[in-house]
Amino acid sequence: MGLFDKMMSSVKDGINSVVSGNAFALPGEWKKERKIVLKDPSPENLDELKAAVDVSDPGSVAAYYVYAVMALTADYDTGISMMKYLYADLEPYGRGFTEGGVSGRGGYDPYMNERLKDDDYRWLPRAYFDGAAAANGFHPQTPLSVTLHYNSPNTDTLNSQSLQQLGRLNIVYFVQSNAAGNKVNIELSRFDGSDRWYVTKGSVSSALFYDQRAALTAEARSKLWS
Repeated sequence: MGLFDKMMSSVKDGINSVVSGNAFALPGEWKKERKIVLKDPSPENLDELKAAVDVSDPGSVAAYYVYAVMALTADYDTGISMMKYLYADLEPYGRGFTEGGVSGRGGYDPYMNERLKDDDYRWLPRAYFDGAAAANGFHPQTPLSVTLHYNSPNTDTLNSQSLQQLGRLNIVYFVQSNAAGNKVNIELSRFDGSDRWYVTKGSVSSALFYDQRAALTAEARSKLWS
């Protein structure tokens, strides 16, 4: 029976499988602090990112999304293509990212444009990677790794709102900057019948550029780009 025929047939004859309620349980290993090590060398383009990320693991998607945002600071087109692959705008009228921003320049809006073109801000996303510190000019260790912290209250709240009604399973991690300690929540979702996870909170990108220049000692500033 072809796919079109299944669309025309009754449920008992047509549907291959339906994910049951059990499939909506988050594995215990996902509900704790996780260190995600990225592929070394790190992806240079979208195809390499696709080969590196495990889209069936929300932790992998979250870590590579942080990497994609950092990639914006080196090559806008590369970074945005990676972000688009990992991101799903589930809210039709929600605030997601817009390529080029309202001004049509690199970034999403004047806030992002300012940060992408200024070395005083451009280092901020890399401070969320393990090993980045003022003492080394916020250069993360390699292979790159990100520590994800499980946000249980936010996860539970999201699932209470959309799990039964929409068949949408959610998980929320936060990453913490090694600069001034800023925390950024990363919301991820997948739908009934699929094992693919997406980032579903568009403000993650701008939050990773939150101003933490107060952490820049004179020594750290001198090492930022060396």
